[in-house]
Amino acid sequence: MENEVPHPILFDWIELSDLMLMLHLTKNTLKEWCSEGDLKCCRIKNKTYFLRQDIERFMYSHYQTYRP
Repeated sequence: MENEVPHPILFDWIELSDLMLMLHLTKNTLKEWCSEGDLKCCRIKNKTYFLRQDIERFMYSHYQTYRP
C-alpha cells in the first residue's frame, strides 16, 4: 500500500458541455434523462456533472444493435 497512487476522483466526473460533445446530444436531452431519473447528475453552482460510471451504466442498459 505504500506505493499505491491515490485514485484521481475528479477525473471520474464529466461536465455537461463535454458530455454533449462526446455523445452528440443536446443539453435538453441530457437534462430530460436526469429529470426522469434515467441518468444521475450532480449540480454545483451553475454546472452539471455526470459520473463516468453512471454514463457507462446508462449506455450499456440502453444498448441496441443498429440495423440499417
